[in-house]
Amino acid sequence: MTTRAARNIMRTLREHGDSEQAAQIARYLKTSDLEFLGVKLPGIHSAVKDQIKGLEPEELEQTMSDLWQEEVYEFRRAAIDVMERYVKRGDPDTAIQTCSDWLDRGLDTWALLDPLASNCLGQLLIRDWDNVETVLKRWQSSDNFWRRRATILPYLQLSLKRNYKRGYAEPILDALMPHLSDDEFFVAKAVGWVLRELSKREPQTVKDFLEKHRDEMQPLAVREGSKKLK
Repeated sequence: MTTRAARNIMRTLREHGDSEQAAQIARYLKTSDLEFLGVKLPGIHSAVKDQIKGLEPEELEQTMSDLWQEEVYEFRRAAIDVMERYVKRGDPDTAIQTCSDWLDRGLDTWALLDPLASNCLGQLLIRDWDNVETVLKRWQSSDNFWRRRATILPYLQLSLKRNYKRGYAEPILDALMPHLSDDEFFVAKAVGWVLRELSKREPQTVKDFLEKHRDEMQPLAVREGSKKLK
C-alpha cells in the first residue's frame, strides 16, 4: 500500500504541473522516456519537505520506493530527495542496494543520476567508506554508462569545500583512473567535473595528475578538469 507521504507528494506535483514547462523539460532531457509534469526543482523539493518531516527511516524507505515505481520524472526526482534524507539515518546497505536497483530500473537521464550519485552515494561514502567504496569499484566496469558515471560522482561530494579533508585527493584520483580513456560523453564529463572541483582544493595535485595522464585521457575530461587551473 502506498504511503500517505508518497500519495500526497504525487498529488501535489500533479496539481502544480505545467504542460508547456513539461514539454521544455522533455526536450532538454532528451535521453529520458519518462512522463514529465513540468514542475521545477524548487517545487519538487518543497513538496517532499512538507511530507517527510518526522518520518522514521522505515517510512522514508517505503515512501521513496513508492515514488520511484512511478514512471514520472518528478516523482523519481522526489524519490531521490527522500533518499537524501534516508542516507543520513537509514541502513547503509539498504540505501546502496536501492540505488543500485534504481540504476537498473529506468534511470535514463543525468538529471536523476547526478543527485543520486553525488548527493546520496557521496554521503553514503562519507558515512560508510569501506563498504561503499567496495561496491563502487565493482561497478567501474559496468556496461551501463550511467552506472560508470555513478562510480565517479560520489567523489565530487568529497571534493566540495564543506566535505573536503586532507588525504582525500588520493582516493578521489584513484577512483578516476579506470575511466580516464572512457569515450562515453557522460563518463568523460564526470571525470572532468570531479577534477575541476578538486582543483579548487588541490590545484597543484590536479595539475600534476593532468600532466601525467593527459595522453590517456579523453580531451573532454582534460578541458573540464583544467578550467579552474591557472
